[in-house]
Amino acid sequence: MKTFTAITLLFFAVYIPATGQHAVDATASSKSSRPIIRTTRIAIRVLDKFTLKPVHATVMVVGKRPENPVTPRVENGVYQFKIAAKDTSVISIYANGYHMLSEIVAASKLNTTRVIYLTPVENAKASDFRPLIDPGRPLLADEITAVLHFPQSEAEILPESGYELEILADYLVRNSTSRIELTGHTDDVGDPFKNVLLSFDRVDVVKKYLLSRNITTDRIRGKGFGSDLPIAPNDCEANRRLNRRVEIKIVP
Repeated sequence: MKTFTAITLLFFAVYIPATGQHAVDATASSKSSRPIIRTTRIAIRVLDKFTLKPVHATVMVVGKRPENPVTPRVENGVYQFKIAAKDTSVISIYANGYHMLSEIVAASKLNTTRVIYLTPVENAKASDFRPLIDPGRPLLADEITAVLHFPQSEAEILPESGYELEILADYLVRNSTSRIELTGHTDDVGDPFKNVLLSFDRVDVVKKYLLSRNITTDRIRGKGFGSDLPIAPNDCEANRRLNRRVEIKIVP
C-alpha cells in the first residue's frame, strides 16, 4: 500500500499545475472548440504466476487525474477499460492471497491484451484465494496464454517478452503433462515467402529456449504463418509491431 501511495503522490506532483499557472476558463470556451480526446482500449488478464489460472482481482487505474480513477469491467476473465491514448497511468492490482502489484504504464504500449502475473503470498491459506472462473474448468484450454514480440525482420525475442517466456517455461517444468503450441507471425513488410521463413525462425527461437529448460520436443508444436494472420492492420509502425509475434497456447 505504501508503494501505491507513493506512486499516486508522484502523479499529483507531475500533473497538477504549479502555482501561477492558470487553467483555461471552461466558460470562455464553447463545447465545439474543446479538443477531441482519443481513447485506447486496454485489456488485461490477471493470472496466478505458478498455475496460470485467472485470478479474481481488484484492478485500479489512476491516470493524469487521480481524483477520477478508472474502474475496469470484467468480461470472460479479461479486465477492460479505456484511457486517453497519450495518457500514462498507474495500474494497481490487489487479490486475496497474492502480493500487490503496481506499475506505471503508457496507453500507447498497451493496445493488445496484456497478461499480468501475480505471485502468491508465502504460507497463504487455500481459503484466501478467489478463482475468477470455475476451478474445474480446463486450464486456459484453446486460449492464447501469451504473446511474445520481436524486432523488425529479426527472430530475437524482445526483452519485455523474456519474463513472460520464463514464467511459461517454469510452468511446463512443474506440469510435465502439459504441452505447448507455438504460432509464428510477421508484419507484411518484405517478401511474403521470406516472411514465412522468418515466422518459423521465431518459433524456433522460442522452442530452443524451452528445450534448454528441459522441455522435451514431443511437448512442443510449432508453425509459421508469415503475414497471413495479422491481429492489427499493417497501416502504421505501432500496428506492425503487434503483428511481429509468436502466440503461445498451453494445452493441458
